[in-house]
Amino acid sequence: MFQRFKNFRKLRKWYVVKLKLVDARLYFVSIFVGLLTGLVAVPYHYCLYYFFNLRSEFFASRPEWYWHIPLFLFFWAVLIFVSWLVMKMPLITGGGIPQTRAAINGRITYKHPFIELVSKFFGGILSVSAGLSLGREGPSVQIGSYVGCLVARWTRILRGERKQLLAAGAGAGLAAAFAAPLASSLLVIESIERFDAPKTAITTLLAGVVAGAVASMVFPVNSYHLIQVAEPGFSFGVQVKYFLLLAVIISVCGKLYSMMMVSFKRVYATVKSSVYMKMFYLLLVAYIISFMQVNLTGGGEQFLLEQAQSGSHAQIMWVTAMMLLHFGFSVICVSSGLPGGSFIPTLVTGGLLGQIVGLLGVEYGVIEPENVSYVMLISMSAFLVAVIRTPLTAIVLITEITGHFEVFYPSVVVGGLTYYFTELLQIRPFNVTLYEDMINTPAFQEQTRYKLSIEVMTGSYMDGKLVDELSLPENCAIINVHRDGKDTKPPGIRLIPGDQVDIELDAQDIEKLYEPLVSLANIY
Repeated sequence: MFQRFKNFRKLRKWYVVKLKLVDARLYFVSIFVGLLTGLVAVPYHYCLYYFFNLRSEFFASRPEWYWHIPLFLFFWAVLIFVSWLVMKMPLITGGGIPQTRAAINGRITYKHPFIELVSKFFGGILSVSAGLSLGREGPSVQIGSYVGCLVARWTRILRGERKQLLAAGAGAGLAAAFAAPLASSLLVIESIERFDAPKTAITTLLAGVVAGAVASMVFPVNSYHLIQVAEPGFSFGVQVKYFLLLAVIISVCGKLYSMMMVSFKRVYATVKSSVYMKMFYLLLVAYIISFMQVNLTGGGEQFLLEQAQSGSHAQIMWVTAMMLLHFGFSVICVSSGLPGGSFIPTLVTGGLLGQIVGLLGVEYGVIEPENVSYVMLISMSAFLVAVIRTPLTAIVLITEITGHFEVFYPSVVVGGLTYYFTELLQIRPFNVTLYEDMINTPAFQEQTRYKLSIEVMTGSYMDGKLVDELSLPENCAIINVHRDGKDTKPPGIRLIPGDQVDIELDAQDIEKLYEPLVSLANIY
């Protein structure tokens, strides 16, 4: 008995060393995932930027009326084609963050990742180029997860490590979209993975840094860095009152924003109308707005930057009208289900809301005109907190992409207050709501049993335990242990670091049991 225990200790020590080597390989592969994601997601961003400028120049040139007829028909055909792509490949719909989370959790499997990646890439470019108010961040995240999936297949990564590469690709996608590697890692932890493991954090950060470096080479000048920020010189008491009022306004508006987005998306799906007519009306609205203010289309980011850089003397009523117009248009576009995210439209709404509050502060003598952009940046991060409920991501993202660290501490204060008020208002995270709507569709309800693959880490609860000794939740069972490239039946197996354990459970329980089961094999 003692000899067997001694042999097990020697075996375990060897597998710990082997596990470190495997981890090193995983980290190297995650860097490769970041590079590939950057090489795909950065051109995606560049194409969106290029075609938006082409479209803006066309409307700015004020061509003869007859030139608009073929262009309108062309964009109509484009949107119909993209709708057909979504119908054929439902996983490319919308932003892609809920689908990415489902893929990491194992709820869905990318059966044709390359084809879906290409469809998401061109579908997103075509949708935004037609003028729809959609963002680039969600598609970039999903594109990164497709890259992670492909690399996992090419490198024959173990099943338990695939989710790390999916998460790394997702984080690298956001890093490529904004050149913000730290915020991208936080997004994966807060919104996608929602249960951090050291490996996930490290692989995501490594991939994000590489993808962010690629983005910085293609876009050496960050437009957000051009925003001039002047910190107000008001007293501590006035500052507290102003920030408290700002947090209250953002929280209430965030509640309305979330309700409208979710409600209209659900109603849109029930509208009895052909895809042709839906796309016609959608494009008609985009075209009318393009005549009025072309920078409000394509997500509205250019309009936001324009206001942040030179909107300190704008009229409050005009900014309010533009914000409401952009919001209504964004609701329709996001509800259509075409490839494109809601992150940029949310950012724009938050920034314009901050501009309104800033202009009101100027009117009542609380701040100076040069301080309006300061309030806008704080409002952008706080509004993301209210709608997406990812406080760390929102605060770090705005600080990282703008380079203005003077807004960090105010963003923490206003973001913290906003998070508290959104708890009182019971605002559910927008991406979580979309995820739950997705898994409650008939296709997901048909799933019966599901297999979760986890890796045993050194010092975890499972480390050194016999499979027969483990107490698992009801209807959960270990069906396989993968070690040294071989599958072994569980009875009588004593688990050691590096073992890939397959646990079978009811598919409908994965959201509740994912974290408890993974925690049995991990150290936090």
